[in-house]
Parts: sequence; structure tokens; C-alpha cells
Amino acid sequence: MDFLPTRVSTFDDLIVKKGIERGNTMLVSGGCGVGKTIFTIQSMYNSALEGEKGIYIAHGEDVNKIKRHMKLNFGWDIDILEENGLMSIQKIDPFALAEDVTRTLESQKKSSSIDVALFEQRDDRVSLFDSREVKIPFKPDRIVLDSISSLEAAFANKDYFRIYMQALIEALNEHQSVNFLISETEQDPNRYSTSGIMEFLVDGVIVLYNIRRGQLRRKALEILKLRCSDHIKELVSYMITNDGIKILPGQQIF
Repeated sequence: MDFLPTRVSTFDDLIVKKGIERGNTMLVSGGCGVGKTIFTIQSMYNSALEGEKGIYIAHGEDVNKIKRHMKLNFGWDIDILEENGLMSIQKIDPFALAEDVTRTLESQKKSSSIDVALFEQRDDRVSLFDSREVKIPFKPDRIVLDSISSLEAAFANKDYFRIYMQALIEALNEHQSVNFLISETEQDPNRYSTSGIMEFLVDGVIVLYNIRRGQLRRKALEILKLRCSDHIKELVSYMITNDGIKILPGQQIF
């Protein structure tokens, strides 16, 4: 399929094409506790049950802790899907990656001008996660990076981070997968990544809000940007339940 459904509750009904086009990279932004990790793993888990393969790269949280929480909270047994070659969750040290990228760029800078294309490896492995070539067991239909905020914090030179992210997005899109980059923001953000540039590099932006009114908070999501399809243009209420994210179209947020 050219368009892959996210399979997160009724999220696909918010998109005219009922999914996201292969070769597109989406930014999933939001504050603490809104369910960014849940949204992306729910998409990957439900899609794995349909035979599609996914790779989840954690830059911060321990892999076993992620698996334990997903199974305890939602009943998602990721170990079984990994055994069947449908999912792979791995952790990469963002500081080691930043050092590798910086070393490579400094070497280029000394010899000539910096060339973004030199980062890219056009083959069936996932490129650019780690210059030491972390092994990827299959060609993925979905890729998640959690989070680019942790990765950006590891870069002392923010110009190098921007060069790296440009190359990373180009390489991710080469795999013809649907890619999610998680970004941590304020609860009611005015920009959707730490640097404020990622929202312009990606193909789409999904924002998860935790809106406060008085003593209450309610969750709502918004498709802020989507190049591959028309979509609903309003905030949509959702909840985090024992089954994961449940989208509540038509329901008032307050």
C-alpha cells in the first residue's frame, strides 16, 4: 500500500487518505504525559498484528522498561512480536551518536565543505541511527525515534544537529517507511520542537495537548500539518485507556 494506516483508534478517519504515505516522516509533539510514546508504539504494535514490521529506537528510556510498561498497562506483549520478526526495540546512546556525527562533520570540514549526502547509506538497513552501524533485522514499514529532544540535547554544536537531522530525514524517507520522530514540548507549545526547525523539515506534525481549565486537564490532538493528504482541521478529544489511546471525535474537550 502507498498509504499505511496508523491503526491508532479512529485516528485514520481524521485523514482523507485513511493513513500516511510511505516515505513520509511525521513529528509527534507534546508535553509530559500526553501519550507520545503510547501513540507510536500503539501504531507499531497494531500494525505488527497485521504483518507489518516496525523498529523503535529509544534515545533515553531503557528498552526493558518500555516493554514492561506496555505489557503491564495495555497488554501489549512486544517480546512475542520481536521473536516473530515483526518488531525491534533498541536503545542508542545519544551522546555516543552525537560524538560520532560531530567527529565525521569535523573531518569533512577540514578536508572540504560539509556534504549532507555523505551521511546517507541507500540500502535496506536503517541509516544514520548510529555511525557504528547498529544491525537492523529487517526492512521496516514503520520507524520511531524517541526522542529527538534527547538527541538534540546531546549535541554541543546545534548547527551539526540540524545538518544531521536533515540527512536523517532524507535517509529515513528512502526506506519508504512511515516514520515518527517524537519531540518533547511545553504543554501548550508555540513551537513543536526544541529548535523550532523540525516542524519545517518533516512531512507532517501531530500535536498532543494536555489542556488545563481551572482544576481540570483534558487531552486533545491536532493534525497541524500533513503534506500527503487533506485532514480534519480542528482539535479532537482523546483519552488514554487500558487499551491505549482512544480518540473521541465530536466530543467536547470541556
